[in-house]
Amino acid sequence: MNTKNTFLLLAFATALLAAGCAADKHDMVKAEAGQVSVCTKCYDQVRKVRGTGGPRGGLATNRTITTHMCEDCKNEMTIYEQDGVMKVRCPTCAPEGVDCDRCVPKAAAK
Repeated sequence: MNTKNTFLLLAFATALLAAGCAADKHDMVKAEAGQVSVCTKCYDQVRKVRGTGGPRGGLATNRTITTHMCEDCKNEMTIYEQDGVMKVRCPTCAPEGVDCDRCVPKAAAK
């Protein structure tokens, strides 16, 4: 790849990243089949835990990872590990508990 093409590709990627950072798209996603909508604050907690490593690799454990008193739901949500799978339970958003990787933030009210 020549220098001009590399520069154009880099400029394009930078523009995409800047546009993504300028708008909070996390509250604009609609749940598709197999996904569960949770409030934005619960979703942010899931993202934070997933970003710190989440479940212990290779171990099939059952443990509570963290709890959070959600301001939006007015309930305590729990992020936990069940048989090596990270899950979230919130009495409002996900009362039965759901795999964290299936969570998407609720669409913004319009």
